[in-house]
Amino acid sequence: MRTPLLRYFAKEYRKRKKKTALITFAITWGTLSLLLLMSFGRGLTNSFRISFKGLGDNLIMIYRGQTSKDYHGLPKGRRIMIYPRDISLLSALIPEIELISPESNDYFTITGGGRETNRNVCGVGPSFGGMRSMIAESGGRFINEDDERSARRVAFIGWNMAKNLFPAENPVGRTIVITRVPFTVIGVMKKKLQSSAYQGFDADHAYIPYSTFSRIDSQLYLDRIHIQPKRREDNKLVERRIREILGRKYRFDPKDDYALGVWNTIEQAEVAGKAFKGIEIFLALIGGLTLLIGAVGVTNLMYALVKERTREIGIKMALGARRRHIIIQFLLETVFIFSKGTFWGTAIAYTIVRLTRLIPISYEISGIQTYLLRPVFSLDILIIFLVVLGILVFLSGIFPAARASRLNPVEALRYE
Repeated sequence: MRTPLLRYFAKEYRKRKKKTALITFAITWGTLSLLLLMSFGRGLTNSFRISFKGLGDNLIMIYRGQTSKDYHGLPKGRRIMIYPRDISLLSALIPEIELISPESNDYFTITGGGRETNRNVCGVGPSFGGMRSMIAESGGRFINEDDERSARRVAFIGWNMAKNLFPAENPVGRTIVITRVPFTVIGVMKKKLQSSAYQGFDADHAYIPYSTFSRIDSQLYLDRIHIQPKRREDNKLVERRIREILGRKYRFDPKDDYALGVWNTIEQAEVAGKAFKGIEIFLALIGGLTLLIGAVGVTNLMYALVKERTREIGIKMALGARRRHIIIQFLLETVFIFSKGTFWGTAIAYTIVRLTRLIPISYEISGIQTYLLRPVFSLDILIIFLVVLGILVFLSGIFPAARASRLNPVEALRYE
């Protein structure tokens, strides 16, 4: 059952139904805009973080380069190669390294299931899968230490390759032929969101033990070394130590950025994450400005109410009402006016977010829709919204309420 105060507010609201209808719509639209933009902005940021980790988490990649500086009598323009023996050297001299793996790759003809394709085959170490966020589907696995030690002919394949070669059956346990050499499929990569890549996306590749790869390919040097530091904050230290150690070994200036290629995905992810956070804040500001327009409408309505009810205010003050009673009354009325629009705006925003998340997304190479279809309506977004709403409610009501409380009772009673 409604209290007398709520009945009073409802009665006053109905008196000005036409005036408040547009303001209610503005509050609803402002609430809807703010919550949706914050939810989609948060979803965009989260999707970016997930998709960037599709390349690898806390990953530093080292690859071949060419010197751009003279060094100890040696000319610039020398090619700097990296070799398998550099793996043990870096592991021994840099204790901050958690995981390390070689990688060499080449394009080979692959046949399986009566089909043929030309795809990238990568020779990697057992730790490569963990660093590169490669999780096997149920019933399969990634390359392990025994595979590498024994140079087994086993292959871990991406889901696109599995779909192309074995569209109607489980590839695990089946045989594929890589450059006329049979390999047993031991696992299929679970689908993942991936925004960054080199030489194509992981879904299209096959991965075999590096020891096996070196037997079917004549390449003596490595294409890349993948390194995962023990702590994220050690990434710059590890990068500097790699340049120093390999610089001494291959005689190039450690400060020569072109002598050795380094892709520090940790640093890149931090920079990109700040950019996406900026986008999230920008979207929230746009939504906040939309809600602010509705709040200005409420303020104008409250000033009109003060003018219409000047005699009523004068009577209350003559009967002993204090300034705080007048202020509280108008603040409560402001809250009442906001409440209806806020309720409907929140309900509609939540419904849109939930329905959007029901739309299936593809983990194939896709566009911006992959990032926009996962909005997040979280507790911290709701708290931020309530804080912003509380500030706007207070500012919308306090100035008209203060004007009403400062009215002279005698002059208010004479007001026509």
